[in-house]
Amino acid sequence: MNLETKAQIGRWSLTLLILVIGLVCLGVLVVILCAGLDINPFRETTSAILGATFVGLIGIVAALFLLNVATDISMIAEASIAGLKIEPRAGALKKWVWGFGAAALALVLLVLAGTYFSRYRYLDVVQEQANEVLKENDNLLAEISQRLAAGQTADFKRIMEIRNFLLHQRTGLPNMTIIFSGKFGDKLALYEIGNAYWVDPEMKNYQPPYFECRRNFDCDYLKAFFAGEKVDVLKKFTIRGSQFNIYVPYTGKETRFVLMFDSQNSYGKIGS
Repeated sequence: MNLETKAQIGRWSLTLLILVIGLVCLGVLVVILCAGLDINPFRETTSAILGATFVGLIGIVAALFLLNVATDISMIAEASIAGLKIEPRAGALKKWVWGFGAAALALVLLVLAGTYFSRYRYLDVVQEQANEVLKENDNLLAEISQRLAAGQTADFKRIMEIRNFLLHQRTGLPNMTIIFSGKFGDKLALYEIGNAYWVDPEMKNYQPPYFECRRNFDCDYLKAFFAGEKVDVLKKFTIRGSQFNIYVPYTGKETRFVLMFDSQNSYGKIGS
């Protein structure tokens, strides 16, 4: 094998090694981004494939280093290039750096954009199913309004039963919490009826737990609604933790309340 052929083999072998290491670095970037923000825009099958590919690339790099192929080929390539007086192309390193930077930026945008749009897609599906259930059971929503106005222990137990019934009408519905208002002195107080089912019948003055709203998230919305203003359905989500919230307002004859659907979604819409 002549010197020129050896130089070409050395050059392409080194290029392949750099490419594999670059892919591993991009994979590490995606892992850090997803773990740091607690997000995953990929569906389960795609996540499994990407994980297996990442592990495979790490194995390739480890094998190359263990066999010392990278060092040997680099030395052979340098000696061959020097013997043939082949000058390296100007700006090659700069192109590698710009190429890696562009690929890293594209991956970051893909992960963030995929996560963002998967939130809206998921929220639309949940809201569609919630609207179907609420439309089919308007009489139960009216009963909730009546019983909230009464506010007796037996009424709260019945409201919890209705809540559980509505929640289990569709497999895609997440957790549901009923939020209603009251007074603490002259201050507005928000209460919730959620997961807790059992109410001790001996408790003559049952007090539901307070609902803790979040500033710049749902506090202003809930205060406006319970102050008598007309509001639309509110959809909110957080990037970290994949937390989804849909607030569906209901104005009954006796009182008004909000049905809050919330869930955590670990996987997104990119891939299969």
